[in-house]
Amino acid sequence: MPTATARYGRPKGSGLDDSQQLKTIAALLAANPNLKPTTAIRQLGVVNPSVIRRLRDKFRHDQATLMANAHRAARPNTIRLVSATASARTPTPQPAQSRALVPIPASASQHQEVSPAAELLSEWCDLSFAMLSAAAQVQAVLAECWLRTPLVAVSVRRQLAINSTAVGIYTRGKTRRRDLH
Repeated sequence: MPTATARYGRPKGSGLDDSQQLKTIAALLAANPNLKPTTAIRQLGVVNPSVIRRLRDKFRHDQATLMANAHRAARPNTIRLVSATASARTPTPQPAQSRALVPIPASASQHQEVSPAAELLSEWCDLSFAMLSAAAQVQAVLAECWLRTPLVAVSVRRQLAINSTAVGIYTRGKTRRRDLH
């Protein structure tokens, strides 16, 4: 049955479930408010521009709920102490066990407390890996530039020609020796 209005163009939605990636993007943005959504998407390892655009559009559409959930999940699970003064204000006396540490109910995703030393070690490791990656990239760029200089390029080509000639002579002589035996 035909519809009252004609639908032109590409149909909306890709049908792909990107909910986990969107939650991860929201968590990255909650952890670093200065980060932009496109940068967060690229940090996930996405390089295809159409996928980046799709994820960015889906994130913008549901940004309020995703960020609220990310902030709720990022809150540390703290433990609250029921004080003696609070129990004195209540009309019914509470048993001695309830004055102990009472854990606050955690959300679906619990985060464990990380000691400052472990966090510092993790940051140092991240920094060292970033420096190692940057050094390797710089060396690769320098090697590529060095190999593209005319003098080096000619020398490498001549060396390859000499090597291929030597391999050709060696393999020819080896086959002749086999034929003689």
